[in-house]
Amino acid sequence: MPDAIGAEFPWSSDEDSGRDGSECAHCGARIHALARRVSELEEDNSNLRLLDGAIRRNTALFHALLANSRDGIVLAGPDRTVIRVIHTMTGRTSSEASGQRAEAFVHPDDRATLVGCFERVVASGGREEFEVRALRPDGTYFWIAGTVADMLDDPDVQAIVCNYRDISRWKEDELALAEFQAIVQSADCAIFSKGADGAILTWNGGASRMFGFTSEEMVGQNVEILVPKDLREEERRARTQVCQTAAAMEFRTERLHKGGSRVAVDVGLSPVLDRYGRVRGILHVSRPSDCSR
Repeated sequence: MPDAIGAEFPWSSDEDSGRDGSECAHCGARIHALARRVSELEEDNSNLRLLDGAIRRNTALFHALLANSRDGIVLAGPDRTVIRVIHTMTGRTSSEASGQRAEAFVHPDDRATLVGCFERVVASGGREEFEVRALRPDGTYFWIAGTVADMLDDPDVQAIVCNYRDISRWKEDELALAEFQAIVQSADCAIFSKGADGAILTWNGGASRMFGFTSEEMVGQNVEILVPKDLREEERRARTQVCQTAAAMEFRTERLHKGGSRVAVDVGLSPVLDRYGRVRGILHVSRPSDCSR
């Protein structure tokens, strides 16, 4: 009559179990190996879950960065045909732009610039920078600056990557600055800028005519080269006051001509502020005074 173990597990034999019903060494080793493999699989599964979570977080972060990015990203072929719009700054979706040449969305006068960038990148690799006017769906244009980079050999990209940014505001500021500089250079009064330490940063034609020094001679020099020794403390106090209060001030004083003579002037100092309201320099305007001190 078979014993209880043999009856319940007919595949078992004396080789797999001891006469007293206990596990044999062979079965124990197999069970331990199986338990170890199960533990390894559980660990692998846990690592996969961690990896999946990291991928999800990174994907969400990538999409959040794109959504809040100031840059447009376009993938194009070597013939400049748009393959995909990753992030748009022109108001066009990927389906609207795909299949068209990149220069189709650029001002006619600027198309040669963009085409030239693509051709040079395709011919020699690397990257090229550009500034062109881009076309909006409503027919208006705005300035963009960007780069065209060769990533055709990258198996994950296989395209020419065009990154660009809206620089319309910067272009407007550039034009305003050019107009301001033209006005300053043509003014009869002496206009120049200086740092809080008195270092001269700019120098106009009026200042050259009034004091005899050229721009090359003055830019980088301390403003005290124009100030008589007995008035230098007055100049320092005035600079300090403007920097500390961020308020303009005017006063009558004297300055030195290159030839050594004193010039009676009315001085106006105005703070030059950055976007956060911090004083970054001082605009100095000097006009001839009707009477000396």
